[in-house]
Amino acid sequence: MLTAKQGKFAAAIADGADQTLAYKTAYDAENMSPQAIWVESSRLKRHPKVALKIEELNAEAEVVRQGMLLSREEAILARLEHEALTAKTDSARIRALELLGKAAGLFTEKIEIEQVERSAEAIERDIRQRLQRLGLVKEE
Repeated sequence: MLTAKQGKFAAAIADGADQTLAYKTAYDAENMSPQAIWVESSRLKRHPKVALKIEELNAEAEVVRQGMLLSREEAILARLEHEALTAKTDSARIRALELLGKAAGLFTEKIEIEQVERSAEAIERDIRQRLQRLGLVKEE
């Protein structure tokens, strides 16, 4: 169980405050030197229970963030679907369908790479020729 001050410190860290500011927020540090605040805040941040609380708060914040992203994504896709079905112009409908297709991964580029076996000497010769054409190496 954390003390109220430890909890306030952990919450400030999880909210994005640096450890010095978080310490000043949670504790009376008015008569402390900046060095002492840094030392104490570092010690407190490494305290097992405090570190665990910071991890828990960060995990909770990430769950909320992911939920918001998913909600936004669903709203955008629903709006695009609506536009694809009801837009007044053909170009607007086509654009909405295009964006829906991209979101679904239907229009990913496929790049085929042809693998060519070449010797080290052939590669070196090609590089030397290109450098000569660029004027970076004198011809032999």
